[in-house]
Amino acid sequence: MSRLPDPECPICNDAPAHHWLWRDDRLRVIDARDADHPAFLRVIWHGHERETSDLADADRQHLMDVVWHVERCVRDIAQPDKINVASLGNVVPHLHWHVIARWQDDAHFPGSVWSARLRDGAPRPRVPAALWRATLLSRLGLPAVHVPPELADAYEATNYAIDLPDGPATLRVGAQEALLERWLTAHSQTRWALISAANPWSSRCDTDANRAAHGALRALLVQRGLPLCEAVNWPEERTSGWTEPALLCGGLSPEEAVRIGAAFGQNAVLCGDAGGEARLLWCVRPAGAH
Repeated sequence: MSRLPDPECPICNDAPAHHWLWRDDRLRVIDARDADHPAFLRVIWHGHERETSDLADADRQHLMDVVWHVERCVRDIAQPDKINVASLGNVVPHLHWHVIARWQDDAHFPGSVWSARLRDGAPRPRVPAALWRATLLSRLGLPAVHVPPELADAYEATNYAIDLPDGPATLRVGAQEALLERWLTAHSQTRWALISAANPWSSRCDTDANRAAHGALRALLVQRGLPLCEAVNWPEERTSGWTEPALLCGGLSPEEAVRIGAAFGQNAVLCGDAGGEARLLWCVRPAGAH
């Protein structure tokens, strides 16, 4: 059994929640990139342990399995010259592993990323969080997250406003919407999904970050050639929550919608079939489920 978090440990307290890319009951994967090293992930054990050998056999195996899956993701996405995998913890003795893409023309090669800079490294674009999440999902499955009852209730009570060609419409869990039916018929579709990319894992982001994520989601769905309509998610009591931009997409299967939602850091998406009620589908597994 891992030790409880230490209130003095910066790794135990490395929120915000949207910082992580994938997690389960025992560990999390975060994006640790910096300007010199744009493909740098970190696998962090939740409990405040010092060494990998402190873990029980099953926990140690799980940790290392995830580390190797993360290494494969970094190789697949970044196509580096070399991968560095390291567990140090000399400054902060909380168990974590670094998985770092390296290139011969980066700022520190062939030294470690913590050594003195040898040159101005060749510029490389950062990898979008949605791409990391999607690749981790393909290898590790949906993340496991504790969803408090009050958050689940908030999702169930959320309204979804859509400005359809025939007029404004509101979608709600468990309800039907006549104007949506007409929109689906006009586009020869029999199912729909409503997905947001804002505020990953229900942790508020700034306007620019949400706008960029929304644009990336739109670009992904446009590439599929499916009909889209802008939407807004807003809580039942609008003064007690925040609104989020979203997209209504015709033609997505529930499975596709869940995968896309999870890739953009969403806890849930709204889906439905022509003639049916809107239903909420979770993009995470309940914590403790395997």
